[in-house]
Amino acid sequence: MVRRLAAKPRAARFRTPLHPIDRRAFRRPSGPTCRAWSIPAPPAPNHGRKAQRSCESSASANSLVDHGGLRYLHSWDVASESLMPTEQELRLLLEIPSETLSVEYKSWLALSDNAGRANLAKAAIAIANEGGGIIVLGMREDTTEGGALSSQRRPAGLSRYSLDEINAAISRYAEPSFHCGLMFAIHPGSGQEHAFVIVPGGTTVPVMSRRGCEGVIAAQRCYVRKPGPRSEEPFTAEEWRGVMERCLNARRENMLDAIRLIVQGRGTPVPQVDPDQPFNDFRARARERWNTIVADLPAQDPARMPLGNYELSFELVGVVPAQGLAQLRSRLEEARRIKHTGWGPFVALNRQALQPRAVDGQIEAWLGPDVDRFNRDSAHSDFWRAAPAGLLYLRRGYDEDSVERIQPGTLLDVTMPIWRVGEAMLFASRFAQQFQPENSEIVVTCRYTGLQARRLGAVEPGRYFSVDRICHDSEVDLAARATATEMNDNLVEILHPMLAPLYERFEFFELPLALVRTETERMRQNRF
Repeated sequence: MVRRLAAKPRAARFRTPLHPIDRRAFRRPSGPTCRAWSIPAPPAPNHGRKAQRSCESSASANSLVDHGGLRYLHSWDVASESLMPTEQELRLLLEIPSETLSVEYKSWLALSDNAGRANLAKAAIAIANEGGGIIVLGMREDTTEGGALSSQRRPAGLSRYSLDEINAAISRYAEPSFHCGLMFAIHPGSGQEHAFVIVPGGTTVPVMSRRGCEGVIAAQRCYVRKPGPRSEEPFTAEEWRGVMERCLNARRENMLDAIRLIVQGRGTPVPQVDPDQPFNDFRARARERWNTIVADLPAQDPARMPLGNYELSFELVGVVPAQGLAQLRSRLEEARRIKHTGWGPFVALNRQALQPRAVDGQIEAWLGPDVDRFNRDSAHSDFWRAAPAGLLYLRRGYDEDSVERIQPGTLLDVTMPIWRVGEAMLFASRFAQQFQPENSEIVVTCRYTGLQARRLGAVEPGRYFSVDRICHDSEVDLAARATATEMNDNLVEILHPMLAPLYERFEFFELPLALVRTETERMRQNRF
């Protein structure tokens, strides 16, 4: 059982970006923002290097490099894996250039010279102390355009930067040293390729310069980003307070991670769950029922989920059963009131052919009938059942198999299990709180099938893994057990050990706790 940690405050009710797959499934307009960047549309004109965006836009951009925005900007080196910004995000920095405390633009630097290395290192030190960000290389002020930043062709004698070259230049001057990422993107206007140095945040001590370079950087100095923006030493108490607070927050996160590992147990990543016989019988009958429903469909019909699927089952242990199907339906509707994605668990549609029905003393829905609809694919042909005793069963195909540019059956998105299983757990928690006793224990089981030969990757363009990780198992069973309150308040601590065995099937990939935390926070902020 997972012990309860301090509850986190409920996320504010505002819309945040959909998971990339839900953008396709829900088919809603993207609105005036582009993912987490919150760049106004249409773009505001650039009025020079010193011009600043509105306070709202600057705050949004800076939020990309805080701990919660790790997925977008920070170089994340976990078992040789890298989750980096997308090409679209990088192109926006070129198309709408505007320096902030977390984004700095520089001309091309000759890293064979001490001055060039020191210039890059000073900027990286300041951004690291600011919490992380990006250095864009190859952009300079155009005096003919009022000082606006413009694309600059890389000098003929300057070769394309390498990751080793970038990190060697920074490590020469930074203490403690840190590892940066390197990416490239084409300027949409000039057609020139530019380099982007991804500077991580999360340092637990201020980063300082270990040596000096005349006219560029002084030895044994700390540098921070200041309004302007510019990279200088902190002089005021307020400037030092910002540096120290970021370091203390990073230490706090490390400490909380250690506490979570102690609570959940590093040596027992898979909770010991022994479902009782009624729960096993319920799941078995649900599978039999689904097999009966799809028996007459063609072998490759998407509603049969021919390339695999995942099942989620929940048991509310020891609760007083609902008094009939009407009350059960009402409790399902109440749990469904909060929606974190465009296609949540236990979907109830009003269309006659797709709406839930009373079958064998349970509520059942199958969304696979061949009726006129835009999204009849494996990911939207759900089958689910609910029983008055507090039992739930859901079967769904893989979202990844319905993305046009991805060959079906070849990919498991690195974030999708976190979103789908996490949202289902939150649904089960709300569902359980309507039964007596309110804080009952919940047993959750999950089965993934059709995994063999799938590659662990990402649906979003620009997200990539430096090493292919292929699954050689066809299926995996997962389980967890927690109270309804724990499942809501400590979702990360329950979800991480439960999903870890799934990710390990992909050539021993270790699921980062930070990834689970970041993605669950993104998911929980959504409201529909």
